[in-house]
Amino acid sequence: MIDNILLDSKELGIRVETAIFKHIYNFYLQTNAKIGYFRKSSDNQKEIDVVVEFPHSKSLIEVKFREDTTLSENEAIVEMSQKEKNIASAILVTKRPEDYGKVKISTKVPIIKIPAYAFMYLFGRQ
Repeated sequence: MIDNILLDSKELGIRVETAIFKHIYNFYLQTNAKIGYFRKSSDNQKEIDVVVEFPHSKSLIEVKFREDTTLSENEAIVEMSQKEKNIASAILVTKRPEDYGKVKISTKVPIIKIPAYAFMYLFGRQ
């Protein structure tokens, strides 16, 4: 059963996304932060996996647990990082250990790449 999950990249991606959400939820459990996701009502393809809303700002977290983590200009995290005024941070969680640093798309708030294992380690350390 576990071997099948590890071999199915789509299923593994869903499980990693769920684990990321759980880590974020547990990290902010004792705060006033609201945790959810974003989906553009006019375009069901545009979404952000996790949005943490603080009283005066938001953090955006997109999980792309696959080999190619290239973002396009029309993805929701890019558009919100460029247009929204109250975005505090934007994070792209990836699969590959060498993925770290700024995404090479110009936005008002830089989108930072971090591998999933490092992200979960940091958010698991309360």
